[in-house]
Amino acid sequence: MAKQDKPILPEEMVGAIAESVIPIAPSLSTASELKSRVMARIKGKKAFDLMTIRAVEGEWITLLPGVEKKMLSKYEEGKGQSYLIRMSPGSTLPSHDHITDEENIMLEGEAMVGDIHFSQGDYQYAPKGSSHGLVSSRNGCLVFVRVF
Repeated sequence: MAKQDKPILPEEMVGAIAESVIPIAPSLSTASELKSRVMARIKGKKAFDLMTIRAVEGEWITLLPGVEKKMLSKYEEGKGQSYLIRMSPGSTLPSHDHITDEENIMLEGEAMVGDIHFSQGDYQYAPKGSSHGLVSSRNGCLVFVRVF
């Protein structure tokens, strides 16, 4: 045992001191002040509420023929959103520039983004200011999109 790890008082003496200490309740004003401070801290913390959207829930909105969007969530203070894009077989999305950062994960099916082929499980990050070529899906697909 290193010198700094050695107890200052023998263990039996620490035990005897602890047994002889009589707890003293704080005054009502001190207790009230402590309670107020604890409650203020609790109220200041934002509780996270879980949100669940079942596959059969939510509304699909048509963006273009054969292309639909289902909103999942919008983040606080305009800091982004998450949604699904569902493309029917043979549908396309035109080339576009990204005004925000965007992440995509192909959940089902396949699509071409410009000359890049994406299939189930593939991920792409498109930074703000980047561009996509034409997005097309021969057999249809479902994509999770997060913009931030």
